[in-house]
Amino acid sequence: MAQTPQDSSVTADGMTAAQAVDRIEAAAHPRPHDRRLHARGAVYDARFVPSGQITKWTTAACLTAESEAVIRFSNGSGRFDADDRARGVRGMAVKFLDADKSVMDLVAANFRVFPSHNPEGFIDLVEALGKAGAEGGFADRAKGKLAAAGKFATVLAQHPESRGALKSFAGQQAPASFATTRYDGLHAFVLVDEAGVRRPFRYRLVPQLGEVELDPAYAETLAPDFLIGELDSRLETGPVTFTVVYQFAEPDDPTHDPSQAWPEHRPLIPAGHLHVTARSPREDHWQQQVFDPTRLAPGVEPSDDTMLAFRRHAYSVSAERRLAP
Repeated sequence: MAQTPQDSSVTADGMTAAQAVDRIEAAAHPRPHDRRLHARGAVYDARFVPSGQITKWTTAACLTAESEAVIRFSNGSGRFDADDRARGVRGMAVKFLDADKSVMDLVAANFRVFPSHNPEGFIDLVEALGKAGAEGGFADRAKGKLAAAGKFATVLAQHPESRGALKSFAGQQAPASFATTRYDGLHAFVLVDEAGVRRPFRYRLVPQLGEVELDPAYAETLAPDFLIGELDSRLETGPVTFTVVYQFAEPDDPTHDPSQAWPEHRPLIPAGHLHVTARSPREDHWQQQVFDPTRLAPGVEPSDDTMLAFRRHAYSVSAERRLAP
């Protein structure tokens, strides 16, 4: 039975957002003042230049006019010392700004679909990844793969919808750069035009430089935290650009289940370009902020995805804990 908006802070199995964060903390062992996931990241200034191709479908000013933005690139692990050379989640979170205030956030990762259609499945996967990492990582890849295989088999038995995400994960090498990674928003949202017509969509952030994976042999020569320094060096020669692409749904495409991909032949519309320019001089400020996928501008609304609604509550719990004195 689908949850109502009133009970989106509690899962169908009765798990609260606080309990979900408790389990993430036990699996990922973050430092007290770090994010519970995506602990290590850096914040950059950017500018969004719209394409004009979605103007007729939304009243959201931040998507139809040029706007300032800040972007946080991150390693998805809850450990600040996570190894960038190992396969895993990488994140790109965007804040569209108006007068230095956030008006809408995009939160995306280098997965094509969300690992589960409910919070329980996602937490089970975080726990499996945490155990596999503890039993073998970059320095002992064979042991790490064996540990991961056993834990993932258990997750698949309990959450068969996770097969797509885990297959994608198994087929990827680590990204060679934050600048050459595609990031997907994973959840469905809805554009609303002046007449109130609603159009479900998903978004992805596509690198202008193309997608490049890290060569395993070359990875041996890199520092475990190389990704931020690599992007800093790259930006010394000019901006890095991503295209914000909207994939529009057709009537039979599920909007409630982020673990199901929509067919690739669905219309793909470039909404605009994000030009990343340099490390933000106000990085300390933005590192304290929450990048919330449910923070939406008028003209964009959340879908009926209960996993998306639950994330807002989990983010709130995480922020309260990491920002505590």
